[in-house]
Amino acid sequence: MKHLNSLLTSTLCLALLLAGCKKPKPDDDIAVLPEHGAIVLNEGGWGNNEAELSVIDYSDMTTTNSFFSKLNGRGLGDVAQDVVVYGNKIYVAVWGSNSVEAIDRTTGKSTHIDMGNRGPRYIACDGGKVYVTCYTPSSVVRIDTTSLHIDATCQLSGAQPEGLCIVGGTIYVVNSWKKDSAGNPIYDSTLSVVDKSTFAETQKLTIGLNPQKVKVVDNSHIAVSYSGNYDNLPGGLAIVNLGDMSISRLTGNISNIDTYNGKVYYYAHNYGQAWNGRINIVDGQTLQESSITVSETSSYSAQYYPYAINVNPATGEIYVAGAQYGANGDVYCFTQTGSLKWKAEVGPLPSKIVEL
Repeated sequence: MKHLNSLLTSTLCLALLLAGCKKPKPDDDIAVLPEHGAIVLNEGGWGNNEAELSVIDYSDMTTTNSFFSKLNGRGLGDVAQDVVVYGNKIYVAVWGSNSVEAIDRTTGKSTHIDMGNRGPRYIACDGGKVYVTCYTPSSVVRIDTTSLHIDATCQLSGAQPEGLCIVGGTIYVVNSWKKDSAGNPIYDSTLSVVDKSTFAETQKLTIGLNPQKVKVVDNSHIAVSYSGNYDNLPGGLAIVNLGDMSISRLTGNISNIDTYNGKVYYYAHNYGQAWNGRINIVDGQTLQESSITVSETSSYSAQYYPYAINVNPATGEIYVAGAQYGANGDVYCFTQTGSLKWKAEVGPLPSKIVEL
């Protein structure tokens, strides 16, 4: 009986360990994308040509790293910027390699879309089209999901665009910065409003210096994060009321954002310092703030820092990526109370987590 109790205890401990930490999947067991799981975009270091995808399978708690190259026989490219799951494909913008990859949801095989020298950044999808912000020139290009060819370009009047989102018949694009002739940054502060039907810029709103990300809060509000000049002009969060285009702002060091259930989730991180483990939550209409402190805070340091935040739209679970240059990163899954649900080792510089 003593031996049986010991065996049962060992089995229970093993089960709990496997539930809390996703294990890597062997290289000889690479399957197609799971029915229930997540894709992690690993940005990779500049010039290292090491961008990749990691796939987390919720059914057996395993992680497959280097998923793209294992199924396609080639690398994803240099500096992956964004990933979106839409229809039967997964679209990845690879900025350094000037490409967009259209990955088949069933087979994992990809079609390479050459973007010339445009410098693709962020992706939004709607109505059978893929919209991609591009640096050169400052624009949004439209890709048809059937032909996988660019079928239109909307020229923007601002500096280099970053994030974009779509609400109804309108595309909202942030204009961030550009360089002058001496290579010094010139920061923009505007949000371009693009009519989706005419695919033309119709309006610009002044948001805040150096806007980076824009997310849909609800059908009447969007959230924009802006970074300031990284010195004496601070960043913040702007909430735009789409009914009257009025803007409410919060000032602060807001590094990254996502939205869930009418609220904005963000972390604030000062480079060169350890993260305090606090996730701030802002009501998208009232701007009332609350926060939670996640477990595993001691894992973060000046060298190992938060690099992404995403919220599972179905469960509200919060993903925070931990990153360090020159090494693989980790994805932490936290509950709404801040406790750790699971952790997975992924690729270099994980920058976005999306559900399959």
